[in-house]
Amino acid sequence: MLEKKFKHDAADGALSGIIGFENTKTHRRVAQDIKPILDEVKEERAAGFNRKANYRKFASIPDVVAIEIATKYGINIHNDETIRDKWEMKKFKNIIIREYPYLLVST
Repeated sequence: MLEKKFKHDAADGALSGIIGFENTKTHRRVAQDIKPILDEVKEERAAGFNRKANYRKFASIPDVVAIEIATKYGINIHNDETIRDKWEMKKFKNIIIREYPYLLVST
């Protein structure tokens, strides 16, 4: 059975989880301290954005969040095809807004 358990806490910036793979019957534990990323997001949000820039940063995505989204929703943000697919990116953005609003730099 594929096991997917993640726990994240925006207050202390911790996200950890277990991913189990049915075919190999192994379990991988994934953990990352995302506090430095949360601190960076707060600074970027406070600084605002450059209206003269050609793009605006949406969010900072820690690897553990990318893994969780890939595991739960099948959207691999590290895949070039996903990045070029506007529909997949829209779904990804909606997941971040809904489940990880503390990672948003701008919307």
